Amino acid sequence: MPEQLRPAAFGRRKKLLDSAQFRHVFENRISVYGQYFNLHAARNSLACPRLGVTVSRKVSTSAVERNRIKRQVRESFRRIQQSLPDMDYVVVSKPGCKGQENNALRQELDALWYNSEQKCRHRLENSPV
Repeated sequence: MPEQLRPAAFGRRKKLLDSAQFRHVFENRISVYGQYFNLHAARNSLACPRLGVTVSRKVSTSAVERNRIKRQVRESFRRIQQSLPDMDYVVVSKPGCKGQENNALRQELDALWYNSEQKCRHRLENSPV
């Protein structure tokens, strides 16, 4: 089924794929910080929000653990993307998220998405195009 027919899908079009895209977010970022994650956002010229996720080996040396964290971030984004402004988002995990329950990670991500949405909308409303 095409991605257009599944608005909550998380296809290739909604991912940050190369270092230039990540660099753009870090150079033009609006940031919110939490206990387990930092969330950075930057304007994009597309008609949809996009996500990039970084989970370094400093967070966990176990690939299984890093992948679990990434899955939680992607699922959280997939559920909330309809209400987000059309921006690029990068979620950077912190070492404190290792070993945390999925529920705790999701709760923090939900709070970060909300705070980011408010901050981004405020910034977009008060800045020239």
